[in-house]
Amino acid sequence: MKFSGKIYAYFIIILACSTIITIAGIYGFQRLEPAINALNIRNTQSLYYAEQMFVSISAHKDIDNFETYLYKAKNNITEPGEADAVKRIADIYKEAFRGNHAIEEQTINEITSFAEINRSAMEKAVVKAKKQQSIEIWIILFPSIFIWIVGLTLLRRLNRVIIKPIQELNDAVFDYNKGNKMRRCPSKTYSKDLQMLYDGINHILDGK
Repeated sequence: MKFSGKIYAYFIIILACSTIITIAGIYGFQRLEPAINALNIRNTQSLYYAEQMFVSISAHKDIDNFETYLYKAKNNITEPGEADAVKRIADIYKEAFRGNHAIEEQTINEITSFAEINRSAMEKAVVKAKKQQSIEIWIILFPSIFIWIVGLTLLRRLNRVIIKPIQELNDAVFDYNKGNKMRRCPSKTYSKDLQMLYDGINHILDGK
């Protein structure tokens, strides 16, 4: 492999690794979605329990069914304020089933409040998670873009300052050895050190 080919290969490997790391990082953050879904499942369950309690007290007057879902709600607390709402329901629901309409209305309001806590939490969790996910993806993506820009800029400069001059030197010596006795290195290049080398090679080829 030629010298220039090796340099290009090294840069390609560096940029490829940067890309792979970026893709892996983005994939990792995309996996946050199952965690969000798991939280939403529990909130959805709480909403279902609230619905069943509401039906039990307002339509069926089924205290056993009500207590079943009240118990499930107690064991599915995930949000601030849920425990207090469930406790308030537990403190008054029996009186509601005894026919106290004012307490029944209060119980329904507490169930509604319990449901709203979960509904609001679901909306906030999704918005927050997606916002955080977008920020973290850009945190990963920006360094990769920066590496690409810097890498390509350096490669371009390296190609102009080092790779092409060395390739030119190699071509001059190769062509001379192949019979082109007029072949010489360029009279000007970007590097003083390489220019001195060019001049020295040209002196040798001139037989001086």
